[in-house]
Amino acid sequence: MESDTDILFALLRGALDGRKIVLSSPVETSRWWHLFRLAQQNHVTAMITESLPEEMPREVLMPWIAEQQKAEEWYRYQHGIQEEIVDKMANHGIKTIALKGTHIAQYYPVPETREFGDLDLYFYDKHDEADRVVRKELKVEVRNDVHHHSKYDYRGVTVESHYDFLNVHYPPSNRHYEALLKELTPSPTFEVLFLLRHMAGHFAASRITLRDIVDWALSCRALTDKADWQMIEKTISDYGMTDFATAICQIAENRLGVRTPLGFSNINNCRRIERDIIYGDKATTDKGVDGVARLIWKLRRWRALAWKRKMVYNDSSVSLALSSLMAHTMKPQSILHKQ
Repeated sequence: MESDTDILFALLRGALDGRKIVLSSPVETSRWWHLFRLAQQNHVTAMITESLPEEMPREVLMPWIAEQQKAEEWYRYQHGIQEEIVDKMANHGIKTIALKGTHIAQYYPVPETREFGDLDLYFYDKHDEADRVVRKELKVEVRNDVHHHSKYDYRGVTVESHYDFLNVHYPPSNRHYEALLKELTPSPTFEVLFLLRHMAGHFAASRITLRDIVDWALSCRALTDKADWQMIEKTISDYGMTDFATAICQIAENRLGVRTPLGFSNINNCRRIERDIIYGDKATTDKGVDGVARLIWKLRRWRALAWKRKMVYNDSSVSLALSSLMAHTMKPQSILHKQ
């Protein structure tokens, strides 16, 4: 009998191949509900709806289809908002790059089923001017309580207006990585290196999900003949991300059937990483508390996630701790930020 992890990956692979999966044995309705919740937590419910087996219980299938329809409607709505903002900025001579979700969706078999929340935009060196346009013409409040982007809500969509691709205050190595990204922007090599570092940061700070693995696999596949993979491999090594990159490439190939152009060897703790991606752990589960209790929880999480930081950063433990403290001191609101 397949495990829940095996079934989820089979559904994802079926979605990428455009086919319904066939299971070796029947799955009870209660277990399908569990798988449905796991898919939701991993933000892949919409994309795997079409690969669900023919014998899927109707009482679970209908909510699954509803999730797909909701994701497709949100995709179209958010794209409309993005086009409105991009056009408005263009009228003021401001060039825009869409980052992450709305950009990566183009690599999906059905772009509308790539689930995402915030809209991430980059305006080169005209970030402040872009924020002024938002305040004046969109008539919304712009918040600036985290390090590398401002944020505002427009017609139900949360927009992150990036002035840096990464938080250049933490870890210290991000300053040099950021400079490299800006030299490469825009290019396929930039896309790969930005996506990898962004994923690595979330992995080290809390967790990533199956959606991130699919993003990585499909981006690598789409950019195989376009990006400079020799440079990418060297950058991964130089910045201490080899173990992390190896793990996600191994998962992409073994579980999703998508080979990546990177030439790293396999690692042994891939199963642990798979489980962390799908389920998270007690250290990364948001406790929903505020104030001092949340600060204490974040300190405990910092200690528990040391193994992840070793996989993605070559900064020393001391420099990581000090830069984190300084970053939070500069932006006190970020201490209680719910990531």
